[in-house]
Amino acid sequence: MKSLIFAASLLVLSGCSTIDTVKKYWPRNHDPVMFNQLVSVDIAVEAVNCDNPNWQAVQPLTKQLAKYSEWRHDPQYENMKGLDAHIERMTKGGSKVFCELGKKTAKQRIDTARSAWEKR
Repeated sequence: MKSLIFAASLLVLSGCSTIDTVKKYWPRNHDPVMFNQLVSVDIAVEAVNCDNPNWQAVQPLTKQLAKYSEWRHDPQYENMKGLDAHIERMTKGGSKVFCELGKKTAKQRIDTARSAWEKR
């Protein structure tokens, strides 16, 4: 009983900043539009041919997804922003090995968002 009162007191005394911090990482409701956009990004990344890479086709999709997740205040916003920055770096070009590593990195970010969003 004392620990419950202590926890309640701590929450009240810590104020709104703690609640805002917790809410920032709390799962949001499912958004089929955002999940659909993630699927489109995944398909576009898989379609990149590292013999002649065209990352410019992926870039508008990741920009839109990053902006959408920002406006929605989604917990995956930082990940989507990082994915967009990664794709932008990939558009600068590089070797075939650089392209293949870039696809793997993008896939990891996509899989992270997918696993966060799939059970909502």
